[in-house]
Amino acid sequence: MMKKIIKRIWEGRTIAQISEELNMEYSAVMGIIEHLVKLGYLEERKRNDEEAKICRSCPLFRVCSKRELKIYYLTEKGRKLLGVN
Repeated sequence: MMKKIIKRIWEGRTIAQISEELNMEYSAVMGIIEHLVKLGYLEERKRNDEEAKICRSCPLFRVCSKRELKIYYLTEKGRKLLGVN
């Protein structure tokens, strides 16, 4: 299951999309992602300035629940697991 989640993160899917595709509760997917971060397969980052600019241009920015958006990236260990560079 962990490898399926890592693959979908690599493909750019959101956590909501992953939970729907794998027929899992959102909280269960989040739990696995947190575990993958601890194991070193993923790293968590906050939005950078460029990404924040894009969000601020959205008319829903003031009411959006994603203001503190986290982005997950594959580490070298995660890329090796999937066999990607």
